Amino acid sequence: MITLRTFNVFVAVAECGSYTGAGRKIGLTSAAVGQQIKMMENTLEAPLFHKNGHQLVLNHYGEALLKDVQELLVKYEEIIKSGDGRHGQLTGTVHIGALISSLMGSFSDALWSIRKNNPELDVKVFAGQSGDFAHKITSGQLDAAIATEPPEYAYKELIWTPLYAEPMILIIPRKPFFTLADQASNPSIDILNHAPFIHFDQMTWTGILIRQTLKKLAVSVDIQMEMNSIEAIIELVRQGYGVSIVPKLANLNWEQDEKLLFVDLSPTRIYRRIGILERKFHHRSNFTNAIRDHFGQSGPTLKERAALR
Repeated sequence: MITLRTFNVFVAVAECGSYTGAGRKIGLTSAAVGQQIKMMENTLEAPLFHKNGHQLVLNHYGEALLKDVQELLVKYEEIIKSGDGRHGQLTGTVHIGALISSLMGSFSDALWSIRKNNPELDVKVFAGQSGDFAHKITSGQLDAAIATEPPEYAYKELIWTPLYAEPMILIIPRKPFFTLADQASNPSIDILNHAPFIHFDQMTWTGILIRQTLKKLAVSVDIQMEMNSIEAIIELVRQGYGVSIVPKLANLNWEQDEKLLFVDLSPTRIYRRIGILERKFHHRSNFTNAIRDHFGQSGPTLKERAALR
C-alpha cells in the first residue's frame, strides 16, 4: 500500500537521483528506499525512473506524478501545522542557502525575528553565490536560498519571490593610497575615471548589475582587482586600495563609517534585488512563507503554483 512515507521516499529519490542519496536524506538504508520505490511501481503498475549513467531519472510518467505528490505533501503539512498544539509555530530543521552579503543586509533581521518567534526551529544556513544554489535546491540539498534576481531563462523548476532591493553606491576611502585626496574629501563619480577600481566578479549576477551601473554612468574604469566577496571589497576600499561600486547593504552604518565615503547611485535606477529561491512544492514552505511575511510579500498560492507547471 502506498503511504505518505512512500511518497516522501519517491520525492527524495527524484531529488537526489539515487537510492543511496535519498536514504541519507531521509534516514533509510538504500535497500529500504529501493523496496519502497519497487512497491510503489508495482502498485501503480508502471515504472517511475530510468537510469542515465549512475543517476536515476524520472520518466515522463514519474515527472507528471512528482508534481501531484509534491502538492499533496505540501497540503498535508499545511493541515498538520494548522492543527498543531504549538499554535502554528515552526519546528524541525531547515537548510537554506544565503549570500554572505544578505546576512549583513535585511535578511539577517528576518532570520533573527523568525528564530525568536519559533524557538523549536533549527535553521542551518549555508553561504554561497546565487548561481550555485539552484542545483542544490533542485537536488534537495537545500530547502530554499536567499539569492539575487536570476535571469529570466535561469530556472524552469524553481520560483523566485522578490523580498527587498538594495541601491548601488560608489564607495571611496577617506584616506586613499592613490593621489586623489581632494576627491576623497569631496566625492563624486568623476573619481571613477581616475582611481583604481575593484570590481565584483563580473560573471556573477551582481557583477552584471555593476557593469550596467558603470554603463549608465558613462564612465571608464581601470580595473585593478576582481573579487567575489562584497565584504572583502569594502574592506580593501577602507584600506585605501581603490574605489568600488557595491550594493548598499542594510545593516552597515555607512554614514558613520570612519574610513569610507559613499555616493548614492540610486538615480541610475539599478538595484540589486534579493529574493527567495525555492521549488514550486517543498516541505518547508511554511518557513519560506514566514520569510515573505516578514517583508510583506506574498508567494504563489497552491493553485497558482499548480498553474506554473
